Amino acid sequence: MEKLVRQAARTIVTNIAYLKEKFNVLVICGLHNKTLAEHITLESYAMKAYPYLWVFDEKIFLKNVKNLCGDEIAILPKHLHSLLENSNVIIWLSQFGNLEKFPLGVRKALISFWDNVDEAIKAKARLYVNLLSARCMEYMGINYEQYLKSFIKAVNVDYSKIRRVGNALASKLNEKKLIHVYDAKGTDLTFSIDKRHIGVEVGTLEDCFSSGKECGVEVPGGEVYVAPIETSANGVLAVEEFRDYNIQNLKLRFKEGKVVSFKAEKGNDVFGNLLEKAEGDKDRIAEFGIGINYGMKLTGYRIYDEKALRTIHIAIGNNVHLGGVNKASIHWDFVLHNPSIEVEDGFLMKKGKLVCK
Repeated sequence: MEKLVRQAARTIVTNIAYLKEKFNVLVICGLHNKTLAEHITLESYAMKAYPYLWVFDEKIFLKNVKNLCGDEIAILPKHLHSLLENSNVIIWLSQFGNLEKFPLGVRKALISFWDNVDEAIKAKARLYVNLLSARCMEYMGINYEQYLKSFIKAVNVDYSKIRRVGNALASKLNEKKLIHVYDAKGTDLTFSIDKRHIGVEVGTLEDCFSSGKECGVEVPGGEVYVAPIETSANGVLAVEEFRDYNIQNLKLRFKEGKVVSFKAEKGNDVFGNLLEKAEGDKDRIAEFGIGINYGMKLTGYRIYDEKALRTIHIAIGNNVHLGGVNKASIHWDFVLHNPSIEVEDGFLMKKGKLVCK
C-alpha cells in the first residue's frame, strides 16, 4: 500500500498539479492523511519545487479546548496570509479527522478559519484532494482500505483520454436547450441549459496554467458540468442514498426550478431539518454534471462518486461558482447511477453508457 500511495503522490505532483521548478507549493493536510501529504512534499522536492507541509493537528486543540477562544481561532493572521499569497500551487488534503469531538463554539471557529483560508486562495491554482479520515469513511459505511485503493486507481488514469471524452460531451451539449434525465429508480426530470457555459474539468491544473481556467480542481477529478437555468427544472429526482446523513431513497419534486416537496424512506426528518437550516437559494437546481473518470469504482462517497463514468449528478443550492445566479449556504450533489440523458437531437447517455465518446 505504501508503494501505491507513493505512486499516487507522484501522479498528483507531475500529471495533475503540473509543478515546475521553483514553484512555491503549499501542502495542507490533517494527521489522518499525513502519509500521502509527505509523499507529495517529497515528490515536489524531486521536481525542484519549493514545498511547505502544513499539518493541522487536532490533538493540540482538543487537549487545550477549555482555554481556547473562538474569536481568536477564527482569525487568519497576516503571516499566514503571506504564506498563502506567495504560494503558486496549493495542494489541500482534508484537514479534519473528527470535527464532531469539538464543542460547538470551537467547531464553528475552526470551520470559519478554514473558510477564510479557502477564500484567500480563490485566485490560486489549487487541488482539493478527497482523502478523508478512516473514521469519516466508516461513518458512511465505507471500507477505508477499499476506498484508498479506489482513490489511487482513479488518480492514475490517462488524463488525455478524460479530456477527449469531456470535450466530446461538451460539444454535444453546446447550444442545446432542454435536457431530460431519467432512470429505473424513478428519476424523470427536465431542465434547460440554454446559453449556459459548459465546463470540462479534466482533473488537472493544465488548463489553469495555460488559460487561467479550471484553477480549483478536485482529486480525483473528471466531469462535464453546467449550471441549469434556475427556474427551469420540473419533475422528480430519485436519489438512492445521501450517505453523509444516512438518508435513503429520497425523492425530490421540482417545479419551475424549485424543490416543492420531498420524501425519504429513511431520514426524511433529517433531510428536512438540514434544508430548513440552510440559507439562501438552498432549494433551487444548481448543477448538472456528468462523470468522466473511467478509473473510478463507486464507493458511496458522493463527492468522489460524482466523477465516475456512468454517473451523473444533480445539485441544489449555490452555483455562482459555476456561472449561475443561486446564492446559498449549501451545494448538495445527488449522484445517479446508470441514468439516461436525452437532448433535442437524441441520446447523450443510455442507461449509463455514453452514446458519444
